Amino acid sequence: MKRHLLIILFFASVFSACTKVPEPIGPVPTKQQIEWNKLETYAFIHFGINTFNDMEWGYGNSPASTFNPDTLDCEQWVKTLKNAGMKAVILTAKHHDGFCLWPTETTDYSIKNSPYKNGNGDMVKELSDACRKYGLKFGIYVSPWDRNNAEYGTETYVNTYHRQIEELTTNYGPLFEFWFDGANGGTGWYGGADEQRSIEAKTYYNYQKAVDIIHKNHPDAMIFGGEVPSIRWVGNEDGFADANHWSTIVFGERDDMNLLNTGCENGDVWLPSETDVSIRPGWFYHHREDHQIKSVAKLVDIYYNSVGHNSNLLLNFPVSLSGKITKDDSIRIMEWHKVIIEDMDDNLLKNTKVSSSNERGKSYSASKVLDDNWDTYWATEDGINHGELVFDFPQTTALNRVMIQEYIPLGQRVKKFSLDRYINGKWLPIETYDDLTTIGYKRIIRFQTVRMDKLRIRFKDSKGCLCINNVEAFCADALLSEPIINRDFENLVSIKSGDGNAVIHYTIDGTTPNCESEIYTIPFELNSKVNVKAIAVDSETGKSSAVSSREFDVPMSQFEVRFPDNPMVKRMFDGNELTCYYLSDNKNNIEIDLKQNMNVSGFRYLPDQSRDADQHITTFSLYVDEKLVQSGEFSNIKNNPIEQTVRFEPVCGRVVKFVANDFTNNGIQGAIAEFSLITH
Repeated sequence: MKRHLLIILFFASVFSACTKVPEPIGPVPTKQQIEWNKLETYAFIHFGINTFNDMEWGYGNSPASTFNPDTLDCEQWVKTLKNAGMKAVILTAKHHDGFCLWPTETTDYSIKNSPYKNGNGDMVKELSDACRKYGLKFGIYVSPWDRNNAEYGTETYVNTYHRQIEELTTNYGPLFEFWFDGANGGTGWYGGADEQRSIEAKTYYNYQKAVDIIHKNHPDAMIFGGEVPSIRWVGNEDGFADANHWSTIVFGERDDMNLLNTGCENGDVWLPSETDVSIRPGWFYHHREDHQIKSVAKLVDIYYNSVGHNSNLLLNFPVSLSGKITKDDSIRIMEWHKVIIEDMDDNLLKNTKVSSSNERGKSYSASKVLDDNWDTYWATEDGINHGELVFDFPQTTALNRVMIQEYIPLGQRVKKFSLDRYINGKWLPIETYDDLTTIGYKRIIRFQTVRMDKLRIRFKDSKGCLCINNVEAFCADALLSEPIINRDFENLVSIKSGDGNAVIHYTIDGTTPNCESEIYTIPFELNSKVNVKAIAVDSETGKSSAVSSREFDVPMSQFEVRFPDNPMVKRMFDGNELTCYYLSDNKNNIEIDLKQNMNVSGFRYLPDQSRDADQHITTFSLYVDEKLVQSGEFSNIKNNPIEQTVRFEPVCGRVVKFVANDFTNNGIQGAIAEFSLITH
């Protein structure tokens, strides 16, 4: 009897050793960070006094009386966003201009001194009430910078800012996230001082006290920015996280732009990233951008490069002057949501037989990756930091998407993995990358459609034993990207599509192209002002892309660059956004001779589009026949280096001089990828 008892105890101890919960590896997320990650996609709303003054960064001197939406409807926003799959909304309650969208007691520069509802409006309340009604979470953005406040730069303003946070966290909510922006100090109105003020952002705002105020009323609220964050910026406003993307980072190095987009494998804190990007070029509404809503294909690409790269997606909607999300924006986001749902509505692994090379016991078997339970997972034995999962299909199956999730409560572990397919009796690599790297909360790998009898995931390296809680695979329909239209300095128009089977149809008369329109084959010459539109049509299915449109103004053949006398200046007009002409502080202007008098009404400037480019023009002056006609700043160009369009009342003249006054990072050089005039 004693012998039998010893045998039972022996096997019990072995079973216990094999099935114990894996030890956490490195920093792990809090419960709040995990729940935040599960939101995946949510919306930003930029709406305020900038909307009514056609600005991105207001200077702080626009009268409160200019804020006057006529049909403001926060419920329309929320219903639109909920139908598009968004789980939450963050409102810009105060941008850098200092105008407050709630009736604050801290300043007269607020909604209470606007015509909206005769000064009795409260937009923060309207939106928070709408979110509560329709089941969306609510968050608030309050810029630390205030270009209106006369006390900015003093301790008095910091106290004012903390009081604003107290008001917003006491009277509205619950809040799931609070946003501190990173733009701090610079030129501003400052109550009429009209000057530049600098502060030390790390210490000036007393972020610890600010976060204590927030967490006093909303202990689970995530904090973006500042000095006590619980999530980090992804490092760009283009909508992508690096494919190698860790949720951990070295806290003392979190301001390093080179690390924000990748995180750190050996980071000392769990600080997952948030990818913020706008559905239009700008963050606030501008009528001139009505035709520049991101295409469905672009938005889908953003989703896969954010959520699919272990980062949450914060997608911005610039609410229009009427106080509603525009019809076109609404239609586009619904189209996007439909594609995402259809891409991943049929998990082709659900009927497969799954096996693994190693597992730590029945409780952690390979079958856990298919059981639809987020809190169960396949795990290898301690000391086994590599392994394989093999999915055996009932019949040959076509795939082009694989989703993998790690059980992040135990840390982010996987460092390297690869995908293989079994077909015709042998294993072949799936052509994605040489080696895939991180997974984290969620990783979605896209590839060309391939057929297979089995799918194999080989985990080649991990920081500890493997902990994988979900694997899914799909075969999504092809989605055509809209063509890219360019004109070079020889006036040759080229139209390109990244879709191999696509036929390009185009028009040059401003009409919308269709399958009966001209077919593009080779570059063609257009030496006049013209609007080119194009679509890509799949030759097999007949499906077409969204319409791309490009307005070309005065061609280079009709003007002469008088200064600088440098052959490299052609790079500004070659239609290639990856080539640049470089200005410097002693050669910081260009002069264009139009050869005849024309009505000049604006210009377009495209900054350097190469990755990690940081030589952008921040302020400018434009002269026509030596007369200054426009000067200003390119707001937020460092973080959002999109094409800058400046328009003004037409000025008749022949010689146009563009002067770059300042550059990003206090540099002495700025790059121009493309430059063109607007004539009327």
